[in-house]
Amino acid sequence: MGKINIKLYKPYSVMLFIYAMFLTVAFVIDTPKNIARGLKAIVLSLSVLNTDYIKVGGLAAALVNVTLVGIIILIILVWAKIKPNGSTIMAMWLVAGFSFFGHNPFNIIPLLVGGWLYSKWQRDPFLKHSLAVILSVTLSPMVSVICFMGIVNKEISFIIGILVGLLVGFIFPMVSSFCMRVHVGYTLYNMGFAGGLISTFAYAILTYYTGRELETLQIWGVEDQIIIASLLYAISIFFIILGIVETKDKKIWKNLKEIMRHAGRAPTDFYIMFGEITYVNMGLLCIFATTVVILLRGDLNGPTLSAILTIIGFGSFGKHLKNVIPVVLGAVLTVFISPNGFAKPSYMLLILFSTGVAPIAGRFGWIWGMIAGFLHVLLGLNIGFLNKGFNLYNNGYIAGFVALLLVPIITGLKKEER
Repeated sequence: MGKINIKLYKPYSVMLFIYAMFLTVAFVIDTPKNIARGLKAIVLSLSVLNTDYIKVGGLAAALVNVTLVGIIILIILVWAKIKPNGSTIMAMWLVAGFSFFGHNPFNIIPLLVGGWLYSKWQRDPFLKHSLAVILSVTLSPMVSVICFMGIVNKEISFIIGILVGLLVGFIFPMVSSFCMRVHVGYTLYNMGFAGGLISTFAYAILTYYTGRELETLQIWGVEDQIIIASLLYAISIFFIILGIVETKDKKIWKNLKEIMRHAGRAPTDFYIMFGEITYVNMGLLCIFATTVVILLRGDLNGPTLSAILTIIGFGSFGKHLKNVIPVVLGAVLTVFISPNGFAKPSYMLLILFSTGVAPIAGRFGWIWGMIAGFLHVLLGLNIGFLNKGFNLYNNGYIAGFVALLLVPIITGLKKEER
């Protein structure tokens, strides 16, 4: 038998450490029996926005779910011999975040297999399409809804759900590749934009042929605030220490300033460009995002965890404090002057996920960044009905439209762009 050569790169080892932390916390705070019961509830849920897995199955079960999904993604990356960079680090954290909020081991598999089949169809190495395939799981609620909503009898619904997942996973890399050319990198959430387009058509087809509409879900937990905050700050401290220790030239502040000089327009790979200091950037973003939620008296739960972990991940691939803060300020001011204030839970998600248009602030300055945050919140309040929660990365859909509207206006007004 041939020798199996498995190389576990540092970013993969770091993720395994994080998952070990999650598992430890899970089995300290709950029993295996309760965790198993919670996992079953998570897998059988429809998983559409906004489904808080912590509320559905409990914090411990949600942490185990994140770990299981994360291990699946890690196995794919290691099996495909993908050397990690900023985009793979981002993908691991993005998928982990939404495993508190929609991804589970059941509903992601058909999409991943569909993407692998697409690479075979094209006779390409899986590496070429790996990022799009992994992030195609933004549409994983489609699998859960069709399998468990009971459109027809259980067995046929299950088969149709799996086949739809395979089909969507197959076409996703094609659509996402085209979408990048549309917004030219000014939204970091390109896969969410692609997922929004696909899910809008998919939901239209579903309602047309079944005559049934999905009800908007708002499963929103408010428990376990202290544990979640402690976990997030622990991750922040771990990353900052890791980045400082592993940065070889020890020019920490100088390297951070170099990161913040970049607009962050996709694809801007901080890990390839700056190495381990990227972890310090990720840790600082985690502290910032967590503190924003606490100061605004928001809830730390599955949905906000998904947003914060997404921000952490994009700390390796375009986001830093300098381009994130203006957008968040614009979003916060928009909510502050709204009739409802911060009463709606969805407002906190829009504030955190508005950072997808951070490259606009990085490239064109604070004022335009604040305007981008303002538009993101306004559009986000009125676009979710198009796909009824089929697209987990729905803020990527919103951010795509913000970039499509704003960037042409900015460049048209600026003489140097002409």
